[in-house]
Amino acid sequence: MFKCASCGYQSKHRRALTRHLLTHKDIREVRLHKCAECEFQTKYRKSLTKHVLIHKDISEVQMYNCEICEYQTKHSATFKRHLLCHKDISEVQTFKCEMCKYQTKHRGNLTKHLLSHKNVSEVGLYKCEICPYQAKCKSYLKKHLVRHKDISEVQMFKCGTCEYQTKHSATFKRHLLSHKDASEVQMFKCEMCEYQTKHRGNLIKHLLSHRSISEVGLYKCEICPYQAKCKSYLTKHLLCHDKDISEVGLYKCEMCEYQTRYRADLKRHLLCHRDISNISSANV
Repeated sequence: MFKCASCGYQSKHRRALTRHLLTHKDIREVRLHKCAECEFQTKYRKSLTKHVLIHKDISEVQMYNCEICEYQTKHSATFKRHLLCHKDISEVQTFKCEMCKYQTKHRGNLTKHLLSHKNVSEVGLYKCEICPYQAKCKSYLKKHLVRHKDISEVQMFKCGTCEYQTKHSATFKRHLLSHKDASEVQMFKCEMCEYQTKHRGNLIKHLLSHRSISEVGLYKCEICPYQAKCKSYLTKHLLCHDKDISEVGLYKCEMCEYQTRYRADLKRHLLCHRDISNISSANV
């Protein structure tokens, strides 16, 4: 095994270790691979190869098309990851957490999950230089930083059915499901009741309702008696304690000047930018 001297990372492959070591180096210490068409730059050649595809039209590149649904992508790795969503967890290799019951089809998801079991002093934090946001995972900070950029500075993902647009690919994929009927997409179903949803995250939160407090524990507010089984609910609740806007992240509309502390409020607001016919057809 090839082991990193700076952290616990290890790999069977020397090349993987060489690539990993770049994560410990400052951007000024390494050669950067730069995009010729925009300001994107990265420590990793593969990341640049993947990035340049966004500048190419679908007709110019090989597209990977799913035979089960309408999904298509320019990236082979993303396509392989997508195919797993059509397989039952019993059919594929799963990555399991040794500290709780969490399991996933994706190694990367487990790596991120394991951070939830570590103390901040063990892993350090990635901090935003513009607001108080901080995270244990670098990818979360990168996603967060997009919120501070103007529409003109980033790639926008635009819906072909309505006027919705967003800076985030994951949010865009989630939005597209709103235009599809339940019969057209994979539904995530609860085995204990009739609940079903288009979104895996919603099912995970729902499953907590079937578990006792002793099984899952509670996230408690330090200011009032509020407590919740889900961390995101506590995070949302904390906003009601009159935190200054500078202390919390704001959800901003990318089509007008509206902004709010609450994601759900932004979703409701976005409806005002949609044509009535699109709203009704999306809710059928």
